[in-house]
Amino acid sequence: MPRALILKHVPFEGPAAIGDWLASEGFETRTLLLSEPHTLPALDEIDWLIVMGGPMGANDEATCPWMAAEKRLIRDAIDNGRTVIGICLGAQLIASVLGAPVTRNPAPEIGWFPIQPTVDCPQEISLLFRDMPKVLHWHGDTFALPDGARHLFASEACDNQGYLYADRVLGLQCHLECDADTLAGLCYHCADELTPDTWVQDAETLQSVSDIALASLHERLFALLALLPRERAA
Repeated sequence: MPRALILKHVPFEGPAAIGDWLASEGFETRTLLLSEPHTLPALDEIDWLIVMGGPMGANDEATCPWMAAEKRLIRDAIDNGRTVIGICLGAQLIASVLGAPVTRNPAPEIGWFPIQPTVDCPQEISLLFRDMPKVLHWHGDTFALPDGARHLFASEACDNQGYLYADRVLGLQCHLECDADTLAGLCYHCADELTPDTWVQDAETLQSVSDIALASLHERLFALLALLPRERAA
């Protein structure tokens, strides 16, 4: 049975649909909330490492004392052939570990906006997103592409929405995993970020997404996750 470790940075940004997929695929999962006292497991106990989002930044080691150890675990997981997935802040942390800078995006992007596959996106992934679906964005920072990574997606407000590194490290700036509870938590805990701007929608618009639209995003996410190696590299 493959084992997945999920790293959360705040209580209200959990794996959501990713957790559903892991359970359906027979993964043994463990979740750690890094802002609470914890002990990171040994790498031998991890096949997949999943790093979730949060309101802090990937460069905030001075104010997040647990972040340095988290980055070391990400680095070790990549170097030792584990499948690693990062969502939003998680994608930024992985990019940082791989030597790519994380900086402010030209404008905050919070809302339902389309993503488009890039010319470098592998065909099997591009086909999943060829209709440019609207997905949830909630970020103020952005990452540069790590050296050697394939650029997967872009949006009008943010060029780098996703990357694939070494065929088993996936970074997504956007939130394909979100569900109604995730949206409610973000709108409540991060309400101060919903200042009207070009790429910022209000809470009512954010939470007006239909169950059908969420289910469609989850189907795409599940197909994307199924492309990643199940077992650690030899």
